[in-house]
Amino acid sequence: MSTLPPTRPDAAGEPAPPAPAVATVNQAASPSQQWWRIGDFAVLGIYTSVVLWIIPYHEKWADEAQAWLIARDLDLRTIWFHELRYEGSPGLWHTILWVAQHVFHARYDSIGYIGASFAIAGVALMLFKAPFPRPLRWMLAFTYFMTYQYAVIARPYTLLPLLCFAAACWFPDRAHPERITLMLALLSLLSVHGILMASGIGLAYLVEAAKSWHNLSGPVRKRHVLCVGAMLAVLLFAFVVLKTTPDVDTFAKPTPGVQTVGGDQQAVQALRRSKSARIESIISGALFDFAVPSAIFLVLAGAWCFHRRKLLLFVMLTAPVVLLYMFVHGGPHHHGSAFIAVIAALWVAWPTREEQNASPRERLATQAMVALLACLFAVNIWDAAVSIRYDYLYPYCGSKDAAKYLRSVGADKQSIFGYTYGIAAVQAYFDHNIVRNIPTAYFHHGAPDPGGAIDLGEIVSQKPEYIVFLTQSPTLELPILDRLLQRYGYEMVHFSDGYLFFKRSLADRNVYVIYRRKY
Repeated sequence: MSTLPPTRPDAAGEPAPPAPAVATVNQAASPSQQWWRIGDFAVLGIYTSVVLWIIPYHEKWADEAQAWLIARDLDLRTIWFHELRYEGSPGLWHTILWVAQHVFHARYDSIGYIGASFAIAGVALMLFKAPFPRPLRWMLAFTYFMTYQYAVIARPYTLLPLLCFAAACWFPDRAHPERITLMLALLSLLSVHGILMASGIGLAYLVEAAKSWHNLSGPVRKRHVLCVGAMLAVLLFAFVVLKTTPDVDTFAKPTPGVQTVGGDQQAVQALRRSKSARIESIISGALFDFAVPSAIFLVLAGAWCFHRRKLLLFVMLTAPVVLLYMFVHGGPHHHGSAFIAVIAALWVAWPTREEQNASPRERLATQAMVALLACLFAVNIWDAAVSIRYDYLYPYCGSKDAAKYLRSVGADKQSIFGYTYGIAAVQAYFDHNIVRNIPTAYFHHGAPDPGGAIDLGEIVSQKPEYIVFLTQSPTLELPILDRLLQRYGYEMVHFSDGYLFFKRSLADRNVYVIYRRKY
């Protein structure tokens, strides 16, 4: 007497119905499906080629170099439990770079390809697993944040699409909470934006799990409880790592009696901007580049998620990111976190083919959202094309050219003083600390902050041979700097231009000027 094979649990943790006794023959994929799949691979290949082609033309700026230098010069314990609180980063990216350097002996020019590998993985996941129609997926792959900002520029955010999309992919799975928990844990260790996004997704997932709690089996319920505990432990660990101290330069008082020139002008300007200007900036920067169409899109997307009964997830994913930018911290390069949050929320809310076929109203609403997304992606594809062209034609940052000049004149073997956080971008091109006035190759954001701004008393007393300075406002700062340094016997010998652009506009100049002592 034969017996049926044991049943497997379904998504709710309950046994599935026994398999039918009569076997069925699997139908081969239709020719049209095969062509669609070939199209997916073709898009992935084109995307990969574009990203890998532009990386060698991209000059890395201070934010990219800083993480590399910290990973290069410190051990993991010091990174996690000392330096990261000054960086405002939970440290996953620094750990990846530490492994790349200390285990695989990677060189600095590999950092772009490390970031690109995660970006490519995120696009591959989206192409093969996202519920959106294929033309939308193909468009999404070539949008600004996916193709450029979070692919070519090697920062922690290259992992953001991969982790958010993986969490969205596993959001409907109630039987295996450990899968989404792993993604949310990694997301929480990626950045402050990641912590907020992981918390929003996690809470929305718990709300959904609570609704089906009575359908879950005992072992599945236990795994849910364990995953909640694990996630809370990860968040507690991130809090310990990021807990600030009074000497973090953002909160520390300036050293009395020190005459300085320059400083972080971008931070000063950001603090002066009104909250309304900030919220307008991130909404427009993340979506349609202009505030009004971007706000309309958010309202319509929120209404569509309400219709799909996923408004809670949409709000909990997008609102904290916008509020963080509005009240605490943010630059144009952070706008993409809101873009990814919107896409992840729509991913989870997207109706199945069966749901669309069952209701004409559902099908019409979905078609309207497809049209909205197509417009959004079209604008961002334009942004990506312009940015890639700019990076090919112009220097993104003057750091590489400045380092090349310093090496050509043997300045790294003489006395160099470097100023402002931007000096880290020059330091990364050398295998040792080349400046004398800063004790570390990376820029330590703690007080006192040597090198934070030009210290005229320090220059007069120690008379360095070279002075390297980053300015984001050359037309305003350089005339003042020239007059001052000429008074103390210095002249400009090199000017390394840079254009830190965002989409189709210039976010900041990244100009390095080098002065040499005349006598």
